[in-house]
Amino acid sequence: MRQDPFANLDKKTFRQAIIELLESEYKLLGSHKILELIAEDIVELEYKYHPRKKTNQFGSLSWVATSDQNSKPKLGKKREEYKQEIVELPYVTEEDIELKRQNVSKTEHDMIRIARLTRAAKKQGAMLTVEELAAIMNRSTVTISKRIGEYHDTHDDILPLKGYILDMGRGTTHKKAIIELYEQKVQPPDIARKTDHSLNAVDRYIKDYERVKFLIRRGISTTQIKHMTGRGASVIKQYRKLIKKYHPEYFDSD
Repeated sequence: MRQDPFANLDKKTFRQAIIELLESEYKLLGSHKILELIAEDIVELEYKYHPRKKTNQFGSLSWVATSDQNSKPKLGKKREEYKQEIVELPYVTEEDIELKRQNVSKTEHDMIRIARLTRAAKKQGAMLTVEELAAIMNRSTVTISKRIGEYHDTHDDILPLKGYILDMGRGTTHKKAIIELYEQKVQPPDIARKTDHSLNAVDRYIKDYERVKFLIRRGISTTQIKHMTGRGASVIKQYRKLIKKYHPEYFDSD
């Protein structure tokens, strides 16, 4: 089933942030309806006394995104419990107009916009998700995921998406890029900079990769490696492909 890109946007509003604050910080537990009414009154007062200033540039989009100060989430953590950051995103720019004039393909234009939006958010201390990009760009999540994959297939850098930075989901694109750079003798601090990951995360991936490499060299099966390392089958499979690419001598018996 395709996920609705607009499904969770109502959990990231100013009103919802007030409700979360009242519950978590002020411990006002009880009727959720009462908290909603209080939040609604505060929102109305905010609009009355602090009308929005027109400081954002034409073509920009104000967006509430996940702060990059969040750590990898624990199981069951709600979306609205993440720290949030309000950012201004370059929604439509002069570059877009010029690309249209040049008849750049929709696929290429989508990749350019995705890179621009994700980097702009990261520069302001936030991270976008596939679902958010789908909502912003009026594309399906399937299309956005496909464009991200196409971008990573044709570029050396990794887009600073929430799932990659917080190491969420089942994707292994960021791990692959990190290990590719490692095998190309790039130093870990430079890998961290190129991939928008912390040095600790880079070191962890390298350590896991070296463990898998050692076990493969010893002739251990993929199933056994999975149990011995505690890593998922998709991760082991990705590392195995990389080891075969850079160290084919380990697979002479295949």
